[in-house]
Amino acid sequence: MTTHNISGSVYYWSMIVIGFTAFGIAIPKGNMFLLMIGGFSTYMTLTGVRFLTFRKNSPARFRPIDFCFVVLGLITLIVPTWYFTQIGWGRIGGFAIVFLVFGLFLLSMLVRDLKNSTKLSTYPKVWFLRMHISRMMGAFIATVTAFLVQNWQSDPVFIAWLLPTVIFTPVIIYFQKQLNPKKKNRPTLGLHE
Repeated sequence: MTTHNISGSVYYWSMIVIGFTAFGIAIPKGNMFLLMIGGFSTYMTLTGVRFLTFRKNSPARFRPIDFCFVVLGLITLIVPTWYFTQIGWGRIGGFAIVFLVFGLFLLSMLVRDLKNSTKLSTYPKVWFLRMHISRMMGAFIATVTAFLVQNWQSDPVFIAWLLPTVIFTPVIIYFQKQLNPKKKNRPTLGLHE
């Protein structure tokens, strides 16, 4: 087992515990913000690891557990949307922008995952690695966001919510480009087959 595998396992299980702890706190207290960020990061963590499983197993197929993950993502969108509609979108202030951004990211992942579910076996192995990197980094961004929002007050409020995305998205793009098989003489990070 490599250092990356060991640290990845620690990261994965830590994120799962954090995600379910967020649900345990958010649901009884009615904290839709925490529910959203917890569901968002948990979905990305679960699917990030699943993409590695798809990469290793041939042929790659969507299984019932993968549809359960999609349902978890949908709940993460539907419950806060229903709640904010009930109380009035104007009452949540700058968080409406945050919910829109995170909600669109999550919705696009859910739709893309469902579309890809029938054609996973047609993708090259490097595609699964790219998806793994994107999802695990995305989960990290969501967790940093939650930490930042709890410990730093910004005006307007959406700055604290979106700053980690602005900072860390270029890191995702950088690592994605490192896996571009079309470019010659580019370091591969030791991740190609």
